[in-house]
Amino acid sequence: MISFQESTFSLHHGLLAVMEIKPEEIHQTLVFLHGWQDNAATFKTTMEAYAKHNPHHHLIAVDWFGHGLSSHKGHDNFYHFFDYIDDLHQIILHIKLEQVVLIGHSLGALIASAYCAVFPEKVSALMMIEALGPLSEEETEISDRIRQGILSRQRYRNKPQRTLKDHQSAIELRSKVNQLPEHLVEPMVLRSLASKGGDVKWRTDAKVKCDSLYRMSEAHALSLLSKIECPVIAVIGNDGYGHLKQKSHRYRYILDFQCYQIEGGHHCHLEYPEQISTHIGALVNKITT
Repeated sequence: MISFQESTFSLHHGLLAVMEIKPEEIHQTLVFLHGWQDNAATFKTTMEAYAKHNPHHHLIAVDWFGHGLSSHKGHDNFYHFFDYIDDLHQIILHIKLEQVVLIGHSLGALIASAYCAVFPEKVSALMMIEALGPLSEEETEISDRIRQGILSRQRYRNKPQRTLKDHQSAIELRSKVNQLPEHLVEPMVLRSLASKGGDVKWRTDAKVKCDSLYRMSEAHALSLLSKIECPVIAVIGNDGYGHLKQKSHRYRYILDFQCYQIEGGHHCHLEYPEQISTHIGALVNKITT
């Protein structure tokens, strides 16, 4: 039976929550980074599958600030993409390892890919699940980007926090939104809920839903990808985000890169954790043999 440990540690913006599988003898450390409005529990089955075959590897899944059991940032902080990169650097410094393997899904992979470019000496390998580097858009979209970002903040300020009927209704809602069976989303949903005085509410900071005020250009994204030095694997779901299949030109900008397609959608790691675990194992073997 594989057991998870729950803990928190203090960073600049508050307490960061992690769930981990930590053996007494550690040969390798992997850090799992979840996507937007998800949390560390999205990797539970993947970590269990991987740990069965790699009992001496330390597996750490974090809740980004504003997600899961981690603290929310201050009222004036709207979770800028580049601040997540700073948060990741604080996490890696706290772990006190010279190099780690990063496994990111969606937003977590976008952050991890940028981090690998900025701090290549800190990362030994990267897996991106349903992502191919930072999001980008045409430079001509900048005025609309800023406008929509500011309007989304105004909507947040004027919108009261939603109360849910019960835990089951939250699971049903998330199952419908992600088009996944309830049992696959249940661990992640339960970690995202708080109960008080009979009310059930989302723990996720509503500010994370606000649109970004800025998105880098494709030239910026490609420049970052070209600075990644470690081996990189991307795993894309056949029924995942369609725009990823239009970004194959990015492949040649990453020095050591392989891309695999598997069955499943945007949360293919929830649908096929054993396959994801196998790809992680191949990536880790690449740097240890």
